[in-house]
Amino acid sequence: MVKLSVVIITYNEERNIERCLQSVHDIADEILVVDSFSTDNTKEICNRFNVRFLQHTFEGHIEQKNWSVDQARYNHILSLDADEELTHELKESIGEALKDWKYDGYYFNRLTNYCGQWIRHSSWYPARKLRLWDRRKGRWGGINPHDRFILNKGCTQKFLNGDLRHYSYYSISEHLDQINKFTDIYARSYFENGRRAGYFTIVFHSMWRGFRDFIIKRGILDGFYGLVISVNSAHETFLKYIKLRKLTKDTLALPPYRICFFNSARTWGGGEKWHLDVSTRLHEKGYKTLMITNKKSELHERVQQTDQRHFKVRISNLSFLSIYKIMKLARIFRQERVKTVILNLSADLKAAGIAARLAGVENIIYRRGSAIPISNSALNRFLFKKIVTSVMANSEETKRTITAKNPNMFDPSSIHVIYNGINFKKFLSKKATPFQFRDNDGQVIIGNAGRLVKQKGQKYLLRLAANLLKKNVDFKIVIAGDGPLKNDLMHEARMLGVDKHVHFAGFIEDIKSFMFSIDIFCLTSLWEGFGYVIAEALVCEKPVVAFNTSSNPEIISNHETGFLVDFENMNEFTDRVCWLIENKGLSKEFGARGKKVVQERFRIEETLQHVEDFLDSLKTKAVEMNVSL
Repeated sequence: MVKLSVVIITYNEERNIERCLQSVHDIADEILVVDSFSTDNTKEICNRFNVRFLQHTFEGHIEQKNWSVDQARYNHILSLDADEELTHELKESIGEALKDWKYDGYYFNRLTNYCGQWIRHSSWYPARKLRLWDRRKGRWGGINPHDRFILNKGCTQKFLNGDLRHYSYYSISEHLDQINKFTDIYARSYFENGRRAGYFTIVFHSMWRGFRDFIIKRGILDGFYGLVISVNSAHETFLKYIKLRKLTKDTLALPPYRICFFNSARTWGGGEKWHLDVSTRLHEKGYKTLMITNKKSELHERVQQTDQRHFKVRISNLSFLSIYKIMKLARIFRQERVKTVILNLSADLKAAGIAARLAGVENIIYRRGSAIPISNSALNRFLFKKIVTSVMANSEETKRTITAKNPNMFDPSSIHVIYNGINFKKFLSKKATPFQFRDNDGQVIIGNAGRLVKQKGQKYLLRLAANLLKKNVDFKIVIAGDGPLKNDLMHEARMLGVDKHVHFAGFIEDIKSFMFSIDIFCLTSLWEGFGYVIAEALVCEKPVVAFNTSSNPEIISNHETGFLVDFENMNEFTDRVCWLIENKGLSKEFGARGKKVVQERFRIEETLQHVEDFLDSLKTKAVEMNVSL
């Protein structure tokens, strides 16, 4: 038999709490009451029942209940409100479940008493509630103030016989006061989750709620109070939507306009780092910024740690075909008064770009981060002619590839090169704890960092390893990163007989410690928009050997901070690595010069200034156009 913690949250519940405690004291192994600093006799009544009584500041129903569950001694939880009690039948059902726990959660009906009458119809009954569960299987969620426990995907649940009695309101005026209070919370929760309300929503949803509860759900059978409840439910729906609309209008009247950074990538990379760094710094300088991200992305997790306004979306390559998705995005742009949107992915450009144009966004900027020629398709010609107003490129090579297949694709004068920047202050302030990659003191550690995908060309590192092995060099190649080609690369390493000299370290978040653990950094990418990892290696004073492709020559000074090698020329690549190994003094000089170059050209402050200058130029251009008109 499992042990049960009964968890109850309270605030000034002296009228109800004793009844609730009496109904559970004989089945609970622990009764935990979390109180929001009541001013009545709630605490004194609880002490008579020998409960664990904690006090915690109320921050919201969901937040309070999750905090309370975390304080319980046992994993199996029965969650009750202070104005609820178990019937004898339900108590027996719960007792049987505790003796033979087979499911992750158990739910049952709640029967509500309204002004002394039990309500058995409308949307109030049967109101099934999941209140008995294993806390390891889910968390409280929903929308405040109407929270609900959400089991994890794949969890099982079962219905229990017996009602949970709920003593709701003792008078109609009490009900009306609570409606007014709860609709304030509802409107705020909806607003923060991106919900909006038009006139149709306000009128139709209110009328439908009253009709549904009174006629379809047979509230009429509850007589006078059935009518009162149905009308009040319609009134509650009406209030929460008009309050939401008022909140939206009042809030959006404050900022003159917003700059929206739109990035729906699920994985973390250079583009996502740029969006977060730049938007956060602009926000700190007083700009009204908005972040729109994929809700299951690392970028979304990180932006939540800032106080920037943000929305969650899910964009696929075909989202631009969904009228619903386009109109939803257009509504967000209009309601948030977005004047400038900076897009990252091609999927974002198609969906959010079109939505921004429909919403009347003035500046639709596509930030191109890959040095790959844009295909000369009809769709791309439409997007770059009719949707995009400006392009940001992260390197001169990226700029060149935008019009490589069609010189008329986009006006080159509207393409602005703004390099990625490194936050030196933050990067260098972190304490580096070098990894122990060496097998012996004389071993040379060659590093590489990047996703294990075709673009990053890690297969060439395996060929480098084979060449170094033939030259009897004592080395180890450490590859930081993960990806779909990991098994293929490990298999190829075994086939070449270099698997003992190549270490696949997996994803390493502490890139600074990684760089300080190696002697030479090698980049074998087929192309790079901007090689963040090259700059990071140079900051850590590591010499670099890379292919002479895409934007690498814009970061590496050949024969000064590293070596640039013709693409796929692995013999020359091997010779350059060996030269750095044999000339350790000059190798250190390369690293020192590299750090200085990056400090002069690729600081985040420099990047931010270029972005601000670019945004100011858009304002100036808009003013000039208005004057000419």
